[in-house]
Amino acid sequence: MKIVTYNIHYAIGKDERYDLERVINAVEGADIIALQEVERHYDTPQSPSQPEDIAALLPEHYWVYDASFDIDCSERQANGHIINRRRQHGQMLLSRWPIIAKRYFALPRFYIDNEFNMQMGVLEGIIDTPLGALRIYNVHFGSVSSEERKLQAQRVCELVREAPLQGGAWSGPNGEFSERDWCVGNPEPPMPATAIVLGDFNMEPGSSEYQLLCHSRDGDGAELLTDIWALRNPGRNVMSWHSNPAKAGPAESALLDYCLVTEALMTRVNTCWIDEAAAGSDHQPLWTEFDTR
Repeated sequence: MKIVTYNIHYAIGKDERYDLERVINAVEGADIIALQEVERHYDTPQSPSQPEDIAALLPEHYWVYDASFDIDCSERQANGHIINRRRQHGQMLLSRWPIIAKRYFALPRFYIDNEFNMQMGVLEGIIDTPLGALRIYNVHFGSVSSEERKLQAQRVCELVREAPLQGGAWSGPNGEFSERDWCVGNPEPPMPATAIVLGDFNMEPGSSEYQLLCHSRDGDGAELLTDIWALRNPGRNVMSWHSNPAKAGPAESALLDYCLVTEALMTRVNTCWIDEAAAGSDHQPLWTEFDTR
């Protein structure tokens, strides 16, 4: 089972050119795809609606999308009718297997008056995989403040710990709502303990927010989340983000993208690698392969 995370930078590549097909070509071999910085109607109301465009390029995948940044860009016509549109910036999750349920969580955010700082979030999907039902968290942390990211890291740890105690999208019989079959005949959906947390964390290895995520403990005292790159490539120095060479200023690079797993999946990881050739964004896709035998 191959899973990939890719911050697609709105499909603006290293050459400053918009090319969504180039982005999808870099990830189309994956079974589960977590994308960040996916947008709707950003520049103008007529701008692309990327979730639908991406879905059209990957017709054999199920998909869900949600946005942390969501503001109005509706249009009132001459006759007074409203064309309702939202300018959105968020995350998309695609899977070869059904996405049983999804939730979206806003992450903690500081008001910062001297630098642009937008609302960020976490997209949770429960996916029916060959390894059984898995929780997948598609994460995008803020880029401005380490203190803010520490709160965001704490919130993600809480989600990973608490979700199994909450259960799936519903639990129990219809009860007082028995006049309507909310379940549509389906069994109670799972909320598995096993989880994968991946995305653009805007943190570097060894940072305080990284330590919070990768050294937190579960209720039994075991390590809650393990960084697969560090586990499978110890000491190997690679970068998943590069400042755009088309822009002025000093060149910068950092490892900002990660795949973290709960304990049950650690022995299932075959390999983890970064696609350094992909040019469709200022980030590089991070791949992880799991043994499903």
